[in-house]
Amino acid sequence: GSTRSRLRDTVQGPARLSAQPKTTIAQEAQEGAANLSVRASVFFNEKQRLQRDLTALALAVYAETTGAPPRSLAVLDALAASGVRGLRYALEVPAVGTAVLNDASDEAVAAMRENARLSGFAAARERGSYLHAGGARLEVSQGDAVALMRARRRHFDAVDLDPYGCVAELLPAAVESLRDGGLLCASCTDLGALSGRYGDGCARRYGADPLRAAQKQAPELALRLLLGCVSRAAKGRAVRPLICVVFSDFFVRVIAAVGEAPTGASSPLAAASPLAAAAESPPLPPPALAGQVSYCVSCGTLEAQWLAGRGVHRQGA
Repeated sequence: GSTRSRLRDTVQGPARLSAQPKTTIAQEAQEGAANLSVRASVFFNEKQRLQRDLTALALAVYAETTGAPPRSLAVLDALAASGVRGLRYALEVPAVGTAVLNDASDEAVAAMRENARLSGFAAARERGSYLHAGGARLEVSQGDAVALMRARRRHFDAVDLDPYGCVAELLPAAVESLRDGGLLCASCTDLGALSGRYGDGCARRYGADPLRAAQKQAPELALRLLLGCVSRAAKGRAVRPLICVVFSDFFVRVIAAVGEAPTGASSPLAAASPLAAAAESPPLPPPALAGQVSYCVSCGTLEAQWLAGRGVHRQGA
């Protein structure tokens, strides 16, 4: 079927999250179109295959929607580890021409080179580059992710960030490295901090303090807090959320398009959403009311009790 129908089937189909036992020794594995040598010393989470499937399909839909020619897109896997993401994007999305796989670890870089060979890539003349018979090019890079993204400003059509824990410190550089309309694919595994269970951890990392009384809404709040962090990192560029998912109650994934904000937009999210723009219109002055506010020291709930009204505001009065 079409890419859109495959995307729908992936989202609605059974979640393959229980899959295989933990990897303790190096062994051969296959995920999508990529062949891997899984090493105990290089991070590879088999249980997150579903969200890698989803991101590969989302990238394919993005290419279809934007009319990207074959082998024209440049994508970055900034924290690549085994390299499975970049390999899959290069092999499964025809529009991807160059996939850059970066990691600071010597063992991860060695694993990426081995997995590139197992997946049908051959070393090119340019150091660190690998070519596939299908036309895709792979670039294996070793270094700091933030430094790499800042050095390649407005260079990539898609940037994938999948750190262990908080992603916030990587977002400003990632947005800078995206071309107009590019995809930012960001995830974080610290849902505990995003839900407010660890004191002021969320405020320190994401610049927001979730309401502790809303634990049942913690997954949705986590997504909204992450989107707010992306919006602030965009520094005036428009952020349009496309896919927002919580996996296994601890893993938050956001895929958003980042582009130039229209003239006069008051915020990045307002530029991308007419509803958000309407919500940011200057509100009517509230009626003058007297009352008291009660605060629960256990759960943080606020409750207002109005005592009297000293007047009613009418529009145009």
